[in-house]
Amino acid sequence: MAISEQRLKKTIKEAMETCRNETDNPDTSLEKIAGAIAKAVIDELNAAVVTGTCPPNGGPLTAGKII
Repeated sequence: MAISEQRLKKTIKEAMETCRNETDNPDTSLEKIAGAIAKAVIDELNAAVVTGTCPPNGGPLTAGKII
């Protein structure tokens, strides 16, 4: 699956909306939002597809591209 800016944005907005109306502890809301954003970014990075060319002798990737 490719990286999706729209999917990442949607996930971040959902996390913010979940915490928007919390009034009991702002630090808890901050932790929840930060955790949700971190998870969303990591999920997108894990979904990334990397393409490129590797030499037959196992050298470094060249002409690499993340999609």
